[in-house]
Amino acid sequence: MKTKAIKIKKGNFNVIVIITLILCALFGVALIGKLESKADSSQVAFAKAQQISPHYVEYSEESLAVAREKGNTILFFAATLWCSTCSALDDELKERSSTLPDGVTVLKVDYDTDKAMRTKYGVTQQHTLVFLDSNGNEIKRWIGGNFDDLVQNIN
Repeated sequence: MKTKAIKIKKGNFNVIVIITLILCALFGVALIGKLESKADSSQVAFAKAQQISPHYVEYSEESLAVAREKGNTILFFAATLWCSTCSALDDELKERSSTLPDGVTVLKVDYDTDKAMRTKYGVTQQHTLVFLDSNGNEIKRWIGGNFDDLVQNIN
């Protein structure tokens, strides 16, 4: 049995190879752009979902890791929805956190639901604030106070 080979003229073969290479390059660039765009949008979505205001972020392992990666000092704020003094400080942080020094991140921890955090840092009541250096070592802690007290304690 004889098989017939398809004969392609040399000029046509070069055109096919060039078109194939161009299509592969375009597809590769489009795919890489899509992957980068997806990564960027997920980082932006993460940042928007977690950030309450400048220097004030909802606590999560990810937000803690980001603050540590940046070398920031960290202030844990153990708050509850039902605590009136917690709510007052929460409102002040939303309004005034942009005035905190660069390199300070306040992480709002839900005292009622985050038992692991309470246990790890020995937090026994709401409206506890725990100030850590960039290495995670406790600098000081206090209970209660307003935004001005917070600023005085971190300076």
